[in-house]
Amino acid sequence: MTPIPIQVEVETLSPIKRKLAIVVPKEEVAQAVDRAYRDLGKRAKVKGFRPGRVPRAVLEMYYRKQVEQEVSDDLVRRSLGEALQEQALIPLNFHWPEPVPPVVPGEDYRFVVELEVPPEFELADYRGLTLTDPGAEVTEEMVDARLREIQEHNTTLQPVAEPRPVQEGDFVILDYQAYFAGEELPEGKGENIYLEVGAGKFNPEFEQHLIGLLPGGETRFSVELPPDFFHPLLAGKVIEFAVKLHEIKEQVVPELDDAFAQSLGGNFQTLADLREAVRSDIIKKKERERQAHLEQQVLEQLAAAHPFEVPPSLVRREQEAMHREQLARLQSYGVKVEGLDHPRMLETLAPKAEFRVKSRLILDRIAQAEKVEVSEAEVEETLARYAEALGRPVEEVRQYYRQNNLLEPLRQQLRDEKIMKLIIGQAELHSEAPAAPKE
Repeated sequence: MTPIPIQVEVETLSPIKRKLAIVVPKEEVAQAVDRAYRDLGKRAKVKGFRPGRVPRAVLEMYYRKQVEQEVSDDLVRRSLGEALQEQALIPLNFHWPEPVPPVVPGEDYRFVVELEVPPEFELADYRGLTLTDPGAEVTEEMVDARLREIQEHNTTLQPVAEPRPVQEGDFVILDYQAYFAGEELPEGKGENIYLEVGAGKFNPEFEQHLIGLLPGGETRFSVELPPDFFHPLLAGKVIEFAVKLHEIKEQVVPELDDAFAQSLGGNFQTLADLREAVRSDIIKKKERERQAHLEQQVLEQLAAAHPFEVPPSLVRREQEAMHREQLARLQSYGVKVEGLDHPRMLETLAPKAEFRVKSRLILDRIAQAEKVEVSEAEVEETLARYAEALGRPVEEVRQYYRQNNLLEPLRQQLRDEKIMKLIIGQAELHSEAPAAPKE
């Protein structure tokens, strides 16, 4: 369809808001109305007239409001497209007139629309930024600490070799019955309960009364339970407990030796193999943390150097995406999200969402300035790497990304990695200054 001859007046409401006053000449309006009635006449069915032979006056009598609504919608759509192209505007969001003005025969068609547009800003210098480099040094102490964590994670519980009294740190199996004012509490009963003595997970005072008790022994004592005790019917009350101890188990920590390394599976044959794998894992983690620290500094400095207004519609869109991610994460932990205060959650996400949007707009401009692009080969290489890590066929991973519309976000991620590499590569890196001594 040929372009509509229009008149456009643009008013700048803010750096990111424009108001367009658009006028379609009455001659074009008349032609649009004529076309609408001609098209309608070809398909309209009116009693007493053959299809295609219904007079215009009859059509107007039956369909005038419908035709005027269709013409006004068509004129708005077409003229707005012409206006945006003529003014070189990229709309992010529209605020439409409600309702759309009706067509008036013999008059120009006028309407006003407000829209959000991307902010216009000069790209500040992003080369030569000064960044604090936390480094990625891995010490023997870090490796030793990680090995101790693995060692503790593989501790086992074994019955004590010889009968002895309960000590702090033991795991015990016991029965208990709670009493209040001399009466048994049905809800205060437990049988064959596992309890770590001294951990404070049940009640510190209760656990202390177990120390010194022998297997098969019984004891009775009173405990004042705190107001926040996990059982609401017992919370805040002085409760008497009758306890019978069945068994004592102690933690057995495996020795750090070749046999322990082999027991973990994998390709570990010696403790040295395990130590080297731990060191490599810590190095990778420290490198990821270092990169994330440097990138966060880059984004913060870029945001500070570009004080432009961020379009609210983009911020809202980002808030909603972050909120969906948040809910999915909570649901994966088994949290029911129905009763959550979703408006409040969205509100708390606003600052981070605005920072993300602003960072995205700046990185887009830097990508344009540096002509940073991502090839199909780079996307395929990344998908192949993901597939190898997951142990899945690359075609399956590619299909998943395609079906879930994740290929473009992946391309954007790879592009951002290139931009960050470029900026950090040109930055001045300084070691973190030592903390000032406390007075």
